Amino acid sequence: MAIRTAQALLPAAPLRLTTEEVRLLWSFVHGAIQIPSVRAWMRESLGFCPRHTWGYAVVEIELWEAGVGDRAGHVPFDVSVLYEDLARGLGRRLAQPRGWGRRPDAVLAPGRRCLICTQLDSPPKEGLAIGYANSNSAALAAEANPLRHSRRWCSLTADAWAELACSACLGEASSSPAHDAAAPCRLHLAEAVRAGRADDGDLAAAASRLTAVADRLAVFVESVTMFGPSAGPADEASWIEALGFFAGWRFPAFLAGLVAPEN
Repeated sequence: MAIRTAQALLPAAPLRLTTEEVRLLWSFVHGAIQIPSVRAWMRESLGFCPRHTWGYAVVEIELWEAGVGDRAGHVPFDVSVLYEDLARGLGRRLAQPRGWGRRPDAVLAPGRRCLICTQLDSPPKEGLAIGYANSNSAALAAEANPLRHSRRWCSLTADAWAELACSACLGEASSSPAHDAAAPCRLHLAEAVRAGRADDGDLAAAASRLTAVADRLAVFVESVTMFGPSAGPADEASWIEALGFFAGWRFPAFLAGLVAPEN
């Protein structure tokens, strides 16, 4: 089980998105979430797989150049809206895991496969990869993959999230005493429940944390709208905390320089 968890927590180092992944994720940013069946899928699948969770954030941050507020673009707005909803929903289920007729660790497991992974199973398109609004997906991938803005986000907010990161994800990088109380990510929490190292109290703590993260995400989302309030450091780091819980922490930790890339 530990091996499967480690594989599921990839990427742990540079995330090189393919042209087709960028095409699908860029289209998702531009409206797929508005489709009721897609929203239902995302709730069942607990978002995307770890790779495409972070890929979704990267595509939006790197490619979305226009916006309002202080940053005027390169903001994880869409991904924050989605994961606020997912954090609230999973928090409610974790507060009463046995009342849903499922094992506690099953509440933490996706009930459906990652939407992007499923779409990637389709035969590849021939010729120029045309994406949303006739965009050149290969050019967009070349723009997204250097991770310039994503790296800056993770580095500038690290003081607000690094001590909250899952110690099992960070390994040796989590040797500080503060990490003794760091909450595990979704995958490592499920593993601990299966192994008998976590109980209902741990699930309740995760539920409380998810609700708090969702509240900070709501503030962050509002802060990047036209008349939204200012966001504090914890609010601006909330999207990383949410994605870290759902998809593991090594990728933002790598971008922030807290862990070395894996071979």
